[in-house]
Amino acid sequence: MTNTNDFRKYSYSSDTSYLLESFSYSRGSQAPKLRPEEDPRLRVREGKSKLKSKSQLRAEQKLGFKKASVVVSVAVICLLMIAFSLHSFALKNELTRQIQTTQTNIANANSEYISLESQLDALVSISTIDKYAVEELKMTKVKSNQIKYISVDDFKNFREKELSEKENQTKSYKNNN
Repeated sequence: MTNTNDFRKYSYSSDTSYLLESFSYSRGSQAPKLRPEEDPRLRVREGKSKLKSKSQLRAEQKLGFKKASVVVSVAVICLLMIAFSLHSFALKNELTRQIQTTQTNIANANSEYISLESQLDALVSISTIDKYAVEELKMTKVKSNQIKYISVDDFKNFREKELSEKENQTKSYKNNN
């Protein structure tokens, strides 16, 4: 089946000039070559152009040098800013790593503290103290008949009597001397 826009249908005719005239760029697979239009501002003057003096050429050179130096200085400033940014990112990463290391050390110290606290609690239990007192210090447990209770009021009265007797003895000793 042939398409109505297919240029191959004309190849059966014997007149090749007809074939060339009927060929259309828009029907082909490649894009047509177009000539670029000339910009009238970019035309080169020929013949009647005026030559520039040395002072005009020097002025153009100075202007060109100033423009080039501005471009170079802007490029250097941009590169310095990029380098500073990279350096600050590297420094930030290093400090972040140090912070994480310190936090890890703190977490390890906390876990060690908890472990030592549990060991200390295990060592300070009453059964451990009793065992240490009996086995190491050769102590014996108190029996009920060895326990003597005292009254606080009786102890105060007894103590006051002792102190007053000592004062009396001290006064009599001073009077005798």
